[in-house]
Amino acid sequence: IYFVNMSKNWTEAQSYCREKYTDLVTIDNPEEMNRVINSVNLTGYTGPAWIGLEKGNSWNWQWSLEERLLYSDGQTGFSNWDSSQPDNYQGKEHCVQMCSSGKWNDISCENTFSFVCYNGSAEGDQRYILINDAKTWKDAQTYCRENYTDLVSVRNQTENDLIHNMTKSGTCVWIGLYRDYWQWSDQRNSSFRYWKLGKPDSYDEIENCTIASITQTLSGTWDDRECGEKHPFLCYYDVPLILVQENKTWNEALNYCRENYVDLVSVHSKEIQSWVEKKVRSATSDHVWLGLRFSCFLNFWFWVSGHTVCYDNWAPGNGTGTGHCGNTGAVRSGGGHQWVSLPDTEELNFICVTC
Repeated sequence: IYFVNMSKNWTEAQSYCREKYTDLVTIDNPEEMNRVINSVNLTGYTGPAWIGLEKGNSWNWQWSLEERLLYSDGQTGFSNWDSSQPDNYQGKEHCVQMCSSGKWNDISCENTFSFVCYNGSAEGDQRYILINDAKTWKDAQTYCRENYTDLVSVRNQTENDLIHNMTKSGTCVWIGLYRDYWQWSDQRNSSFRYWKLGKPDSYDEIENCTIASITQTLSGTWDDRECGEKHPFLCYYDVPLILVQENKTWNEALNYCRENYVDLVSVHSKEIQSWVEKKVRSATSDHVWLGLRFSCFLNFWFWVSGHTVCYDNWAPGNGTGTGHCGNTGAVRSGGGHQWVSLPDTEELNFICVTC
């Protein structure tokens, strides 16, 4: 993420980011917001900064799980609404439950229900996990993202029937569908929101863009503002990575990346780790190969790109001590996405750098 200390209105900031980087920044979680605050504060700046969130022209239904590789043409538009639904009763029904009939109903996100998580690293029916613990939609989303991949997306009638069969008679469960007026500049459908209390308020219906408060006291919380105001802004550069959903040994993965792209990914910073985490959510294996290998002769880990291992994210019991000779590094596709040391003969998905 790049902080640009130039005062521009939101549209000018968007154009600048698209010309120089990729786009205005999309923020996915509180940890990412905290990293932004800490990074920008090092420059001595505290105050508002534009981010990529703007108000659209209408409510848009979207799935919590944004990974585009999960969906074929038309699958993001599948629906199975009950009669007279969605009705947005009292203007407050922005999340979706599936009830034991298999039909969908929009309802306030503050209600509590059991929910279904999706595990992208499992196979078949094992990808769907019913959690019999009543939570709000947002808390259910957080639980699924911390323990699996995300709240479930329902892409077709077959998946709808499968989830319907998991629910008990007379009960309802959260699924990953929600709606929002707000949209990201880069067209990603990240559902993370970090509004200040009482925001957005759309004062006089002219506050259609978003600033983040780059101060520790306000914790990076967001406020809707008039798009013509001039502020510094935050851009991002899209790290060119691709997840290959084929299981190969580490050496086969290395050769594949070098023949078809550039190399296996080297994760030499927290920023690249965050991009890797986004990719591995769609993996079909429990772990995903990185370009990390242990040198038996020199007795240390190294990246195949030539970068030294300064940043690391090892899971407990991995990466240190003895017994790593012949091993290579992988990242867990679920949970905290920490790194593990594995024999290079295991067959896993992998991530390539594309340019």
